[in-house]
Amino acid sequence: MLTPKERILTAISHKEPDRVPVGEWQFGEELIQPVSGKKPLFFNGLYTMQALWDGRRDEIFDEWKKGIVEIVLKLGWDAVLVHLVADKDARVDVPERIDESNWKYSNGAVIRYSKETNRFFTVQGGTAAKDNTGKAPDEPTDSQMEIVRHVIKELGKTHFVFSAPLAGGGALSGAAPVGPVVNEVENWVRLYEDPDRYLEQHMAGMANPLTEKGLEISRREGIDGIAYGCDYGMTTGPFMSPAMFRKAILPPLAKYVEMVHNKGMIFLHHACGNNQVLMDMIVDAGVDVYQSIQTEMDIIKMKKRYGNNITLWGGVPAGDLVTSTPEKVYREAKKYLEECKPGGGYIFGTSHSVMPDAKCENYMAMLDAHRKFGEYEKKE
Repeated sequence: MLTPKERILTAISHKEPDRVPVGEWQFGEELIQPVSGKKPLFFNGLYTMQALWDGRRDEIFDEWKKGIVEIVLKLGWDAVLVHLVADKDARVDVPERIDESNWKYSNGAVIRYSKETNRFFTVQGGTAAKDNTGKAPDEPTDSQMEIVRHVIKELGKTHFVFSAPLAGGGALSGAAPVGPVVNEVENWVRLYEDPDRYLEQHMAGMANPLTEKGLEISRREGIDGIAYGCDYGMTTGPFMSPAMFRKAILPPLAKYVEMVHNKGMIFLHHACGNNQVLMDMIVDAGVDVYQSIQTEMDIIKMKKRYGNNITLWGGVPAGDLVTSTPEKVYREAKKYLEECKPGGGYIFGTSHSVMPDAKCENYMAMLDAHRKFGEYEKKE
């Protein structure tokens, strides 16, 4: 029997492992609470943030690092996504609540809570505050690496561990957001207004020493793959034309993939939207794993077309875990496994993530189908 890491790497090399690898990028209390038996402090939106504001930083991350290992082992996942976290000595800014959904920090930054996604979003950046970690911004502190190092210590030899480049501050920072905030609409408007400038800025980001440093640290710490997220579209199609994608987005994407490969790591791309017309270019960029495959893209047809060139991660529509029944989810999971697993190049999971309000019994039905139909026939 292969280890989970070996299973993932075999699938990515487009060979058939002992069984289809399985895992999830994002999830929350809808899975954690049934598995752990208690309301979780981590991956729990407002509840987690309030605990941070209440000065419970160490409690949150101690539960997080132990809980993520427990979830991976109990659910039988082969891959695990890890994050940098707030520095132990960083000042925790407690914002003033403006209304039911919005909070304002003393530096002017505004964050908004979305009940539907159980997550916070920065809607207005504030003025910069002096860094108080005592370390260079390109070298995470030991406490920022707390989750990463614990998971690698416990699972690094056996499981496939991936993350964003390990440089700079943590994803759940104790400080108020700073700087200008560019939403997705503004980002893509900038692309259309001046594609040459857009390309220049993104290629400069690839040449930034901080980008290289983040990859070096990731490899040093034992990370197997780099996670990159950029949403190119919506259910009806991408935000830009294929020609615009080829001109301004493909070159920095291909450069980033090259940099990750040069460090001996796998490149995993999370991209929401119906990006079917962009897939030839995403494959050409050298992306190893493509995740967040919405139902409009039809993962079965994609597997038949691209199965020898890129590994596809997905399967059961994320919304069905919320609205459907265990029986239907089981049938869907069986279909996706049987259609997508031949030849390797496939990782099983939801089409995007385990969304808030997903029913745990539906997810368990999905895993039950994986146990029964995810194995490959043994070859002599």
